[in-house]
Amino acid sequence: MVKSAADAIVGCDAQGRITAWNPAAERIYGYRRDEVHRQPVTMMYPPDVAERDWQVFQKALRGNPTTQIRTTRLRKDGTRVPVRMSFAPIEGVDGSVRGVVSVAHELTGEIRSEGRMAALLEATPDAIVGVNPGGRIVFVNQACQQLLGYRPGELVGQQARMLFAEDTRNDMIALREQLFTDPELRARTHTLATRLRHRDGSVLSGETTLSWLQEPEGLLLIAATRDLSELQRAESRLRAQLEAVPDAITGVDRQGRIVLINQGTEQLLGYPRHQLLGRPYAVLLPDEEQERIAQFVAALFTSPQHRAVVYVDVIRADGVRVPTENTVTLFDTGTDNILLVVGRDIADRKAAELARTRLAEQLERQRTEQAMLRAQRLEALGQLAGGVAHDFNNLLAIISNYADLLGDEVTEQARTDPGRWRPFMDDLTKIQEAAQRGAALTQQLLTFSRRDLHRPRVLAPATVLDNLRPLLRTVVGKNHQLHIHATAELWPVLLDPGQLEQVLVNLTVNACDAMPDGGLVRISADNLPTAEADPLYQPVPEPGQRYLRIQVSDAGIGMPADVAAHAFEPFFTTKPKSQGAGLGLATVHGVVGQAGGCLALESAPGTGTTVTVLLPATEQPLPPANRPDADPQTEGDVQQVILLVDDENGVRESTARMLTRHGYRVLSAPDGPNALDLALRHRDEIGLLLTDVLMPQMHGGELAERIAELIPGIQVIFMSGYAEPLLNTDPPAHSAIPLLEKPFTTARLLQAVRAAASRS
Repeated sequence: MVKSAADAIVGCDAQGRITAWNPAAERIYGYRRDEVHRQPVTMMYPPDVAERDWQVFQKALRGNPTTQIRTTRLRKDGTRVPVRMSFAPIEGVDGSVRGVVSVAHELTGEIRSEGRMAALLEATPDAIVGVNPGGRIVFVNQACQQLLGYRPGELVGQQARMLFAEDTRNDMIALREQLFTDPELRARTHTLATRLRHRDGSVLSGETTLSWLQEPEGLLLIAATRDLSELQRAESRLRAQLEAVPDAITGVDRQGRIVLINQGTEQLLGYPRHQLLGRPYAVLLPDEEQERIAQFVAALFTSPQHRAVVYVDVIRADGVRVPTENTVTLFDTGTDNILLVVGRDIADRKAAELARTRLAEQLERQRTEQAMLRAQRLEALGQLAGGVAHDFNNLLAIISNYADLLGDEVTEQARTDPGRWRPFMDDLTKIQEAAQRGAALTQQLLTFSRRDLHRPRVLAPATVLDNLRPLLRTVVGKNHQLHIHATAELWPVLLDPGQLEQVLVNLTVNACDAMPDGGLVRISADNLPTAEADPLYQPVPEPGQRYLRIQVSDAGIGMPADVAAHAFEPFFTTKPKSQGAGLGLATVHGVVGQAGGCLALESAPGTGTTVTVLLPATEQPLPPANRPDADPQTEGDVQQVILLVDDENGVRESTARMLTRHGYRVLSAPDGPNALDLALRHRDEIGLLLTDVLMPQMHGGELAERIAELIPGIQVIFMSGYAEPLLNTDPPAHSAIPLLEKPFTTARLLQAVRAAASRS
């Protein structure tokens, strides 16, 4: 224990010669043990304390210990080291004193700390006084002398009672005596409201904080007093300002008691302030709100956020509930924190907000109902258009197929007698052209109704615009100008290339038609990083979704609101009957809707029209540049057996004749079950299935799957003017299988068959 002690422990015999020397003594005094052994201990006594300290040594040698004496010792290098020492006698087994042991605690660090503490005392703005048990002032700092008007040195040694106002002096003396004798009272007493007497006799209000210091000479009372005079004057000014504010201002302490009220609070609640001061604020709240507000108040006292807003009903003196908006701030009063609540009656505001909310809800319901009606109307028209297009395409296919067959016969006859057969060839050409115009019309109907089979792929919009520029210039003609602007790095979209081209062409045609005397058509494309739920669009954009935005604008005649509301409906047009069928914008609506996009139309009479298209941007990468497919062979094909399935007799018979005429063997079936029977009997011969999509009993997609089980590796071509059964899955089923759209020409039919044969 001696070796590990931090203090220097030195043992001496009765003659004062050193007999014991621990490691701490070596560290503090600088001597090794062998250097001081049997040397007189007085070698370390400075001359100015040598006599006194030797007397203390002799006193211990007589059996009287001494503790906590402050002195100095000489180090080996001659420097002085401040120490606090204790001396005790060393007794032998017979009880006689054989020597003295001293324990020295180095005070270098403490003295340095004392210096810092003295500097701190002088730097603090509070008046600090040290008082001993007899009531005398032991020390004061400069702030105390300045606060009370005394010169340096005038207060030390004086009775502390002189610092208090006469009306509180006796109470302060009694309290000081009790504090020195009652430890429990000391533990309970920390802060006092005091009245100090200035040297000139004036009285100052203060707040005094008490602390205690144990010195070797005894216990000291440390009193730190803050001058509250200026604070009280500021509080008076603040109270005057609070009374002038029309809002209700209330102060609430940590215990939830009301400690401050202004006139605004009295007017809002109908209570005089004396009835509220000191009462819990909870008496002003409805029962169902008390727990919520209690949690709010408790949290604000401990939260780093010292300001918050809370809405709550309060109960007036007459029992009426008043809705209020309250700004609550944690406020330091100088002695403690309170919540300063600035409340405002918002009954009128809430009534106005309720009226606005109800009106907005009513308008929203009307908009929703109108949108639902519009969507239902468009859906009904789409179903009608899809059904009509299907039947129409079958009729057109029959007309087109038989016209092709007749064309082949007439062409043969025209080789021997051109003059006779040329008029017939011209007639057949006009029939085919009419069939093609009818097919284009039905295709627009299917696009509007979203029942066409599209094959989307990742597109670069800038590339599509560049490739389409010559066609668009042709569309606008000589009477109109075209300006196309696309920002750099447009986001790719997932869309059928033909459909994007169709959207741009249709909108450009409409823009030109709106300016019969010529004008400028503007096409712009840019990225929309974050969409908002703008009700101008149909449907409303998905918030946060990234979109490619395409706008086509004209400076034409414009449309009134009632006309613009029907602009996307099929067959609706403001043009003369000979100038359009009313399917241009309907087709755009179908394409954009099928792609998951949105449409907006802004127009007014005389200001032109702008149509905005939003197409969802895709994260899929752009595909590498496609190499041109090799042309299927047109001569020397390996002829194969084709299973032809179509429930329309005219389509089935004319298609079979077209194939047979070009050397193919055809097995025909009117429906799926018959086709399966033929496939079972001719499974070793059939190499290609050519089937309609929409048929009774079994649609083409299911038939293709069933026959593929019977004839593995069989090639399949779908024929359809209405491919909805293939569209009702996500992603669309059989998307890799070629689709031959009705009506088709002989050349298109043979091209599809030869392409399928080249893949087998």
